[in-house]
Amino acid sequence: MFLALISCSSYSWATSVRQLQKHSLSDQSQNIQAQLKINGIDDQNSALIVQVKALNAEAQSLELYSQYLERLLTDQNKEKASLTTQIKSVQDTRQGLVPLMVRMLDNLEQFIELDSPFLAQERQTRLTQLKTMMTKADVSEAEKFRRLLESYHIEAEYGSKMGEYQGPLNVNGVERTVNYFYLGRIVFVAVSLDGKNVWAWDRASNEWVVIDDAYASDIEKAIRIAKKTDIPALLRLPLLSEAK
Repeated sequence: MFLALISCSSYSWATSVRQLQKHSLSDQSQNIQAQLKINGIDDQNSALIVQVKALNAEAQSLELYSQYLERLLTDQNKEKASLTTQIKSVQDTRQGLVPLMVRMLDNLEQFIELDSPFLAQERQTRLTQLKTMMTKADVSEAEKFRRLLESYHIEAEYGSKMGEYQGPLNVNGVERTVNYFYLGRIVFVAVSLDGKNVWAWDRASNEWVVIDDAYASDIEKAIRIAKKTDIPALLRLPLLSEAK
């Protein structure tokens, strides 16, 4: 009888232990599941925090970019207004520039006609080219004005240069080839190829006049100096005001 009770007690105690173990394992499982859920929630929260930070950073970047675009747009509007003003100014300048260039060309033509006729063909060719250029629609006003100024500069330089060239001379209906020499706008003479005849440009009568052939040797030396085949020297040359 006693043994039976012990056996029953042992069986009951073993059953209780197993039940406790089952409860314990169940609790542990539940705890593990709960912890996993918590961990999952923490991971989600962490991911959300990272996303929120990324969105905040992107929002700040977009705000900065928006401010940049606003400043750029403002600057572009200012530039547009400036360009509009410049275009109007250019149009106004162009309207005033064309009549100015016409007057400049007329004055240049009159100046060449009244000046001593040294390098006459070269200067007349340049003048003709300028006149043709002024009628060209494919040449800008800026280029036309530049060419005009260049021609004025060339004419001004003649006043401080000396030069020589060979060309035809017509005097009293007789045409011959001669050597010309000019020194600024104070000397313009011609000597025959044989050195026997000498002429000087007379500004008062606007024609060539015969002068003393004693000038021939100095004129020929002046021509050599202009060609840089002789050294500079003091020369006796007839001035334009002393042509007669």
